[in-house]
Amino acid sequence: MRDQKLDARRESGRLWSQILPLVAAATMLLLGFWLRWANVQYDGLPNQDTYNQYAFDRFAYSDIASLFYRDNLHANPWPYFDYRFEYPVGMGLLVYLINTASTSRLMPDYFLLTSVVMAIAGLTIVGLMPRFRHGRAWLVALSPALALYVNLNWDMWGVLLTIIALLLFAKGRDTTGGIMLAAAVWTKFFPIVLLPLLLVDRVRHGRWRAAGMLTAAFTLASLAINAPLFILQRDAWLYFFQVNQTRGREVNLWNFFDRWGLTTQQINTGSAILLSLGLLVVIAAQWRGRSEAWMPACCAMLAWFFFINKVYSPQYSLWIVVLLAASGGAPALVVAWSAADLIYFWSSFVTLGQLQFGDAAQWFYQYTLMPAMALREGMLLLIVGWCLARIWKGDQQAGTEMRR
Repeated sequence: MRDQKLDARRESGRLWSQILPLVAAATMLLLGFWLRWANVQYDGLPNQDTYNQYAFDRFAYSDIASLFYRDNLHANPWPYFDYRFEYPVGMGLLVYLINTASTSRLMPDYFLLTSVVMAIAGLTIVGLMPRFRHGRAWLVALSPALALYVNLNWDMWGVLLTIIALLLFAKGRDTTGGIMLAAAVWTKFFPIVLLPLLLVDRVRHGRWRAAGMLTAAFTLASLAINAPLFILQRDAWLYFFQVNQTRGREVNLWNFFDRWGLTTQQINTGSAILLSLGLLVVIAAQWRGRSEAWMPACCAMLAWFFFINKVYSPQYSLWIVVLLAASGGAPALVVAWSAADLIYFWSSFVTLGQLQFGDAAQWFYQYTLMPAMALREGMLLLIVGWCLARIWKGDQQAGTEMRR
């Protein structure tokens, strides 16, 4: 009888340990709804510039709402066919499906429905964290990133697809994992930097068949996702790559090289070289590291990509938080990253809100946004270092050193 009571208490404790992070995450997501509730109340002119200024003034800007007006989604057009869209095919499909489900064809309803879909994705991510061997659900559930980025962009959906792919890989389900990774890549694209690390893990353990299955599944799924649009609207399919090739650098590492007068093409080349070098370093560490090095390797590679890339959007912080949590990240590191991200988020949107005042915007850019960017870049390097240490030194040692 005593053993039965003890088992019942343990089962109850496990249940609460699963429920409480979801409750915390739901609270953070509701806070995110509140932060951008001004979008639901918007009744101004249906054009992007008017909306943008309205949102900047209220610290409630969202790409979801802004692009609704830019792309005239009230008419429910087909992305890529009726208008150019600078995202991969999976994202275009998501936008179209949500807009179709929003039968009123009004931005507030579309924004609210998108927010609900992203919130469900966020709760699912938190619910999946304990399924990773070292996953820490609380690090995601209490992260300000849930509130700040649930409806800034559609990244929450891309993060969910990526986490599902990594979880399937962890369980040895390489075929379905490859399919899901393809879905993630063709929604947000940069998860493609994770594919080489997953293949290296299979190869270093002599699992050549698994590596082949992963490659084949990823390739075939990518073809299935992209082939219809590529065949029917090749220019529309290529537009995503053209935009990213010609897009100028934003607030990131490359600002420190302004005095050199680097062109966009030179920055592209420099980013590609640094990305390749970073990949080689991470692969080398993974190859010589412990048996489960692939998860912190993925986190390191994504952090390095954000460090060297010419574009950094605030919602990218969400990816770092989730991958750190799935890797068993040290709470001190996640808190430090979140603090730096809060500073950068505030600085960037205050600067945007001051654009109409000219000199004020320039002052904020120079004395708040640039230092915040430098702090963010430094934190990304620290995360890369922590991940490499975890690869080399093992779970307990790396985690203990960071907590100290």
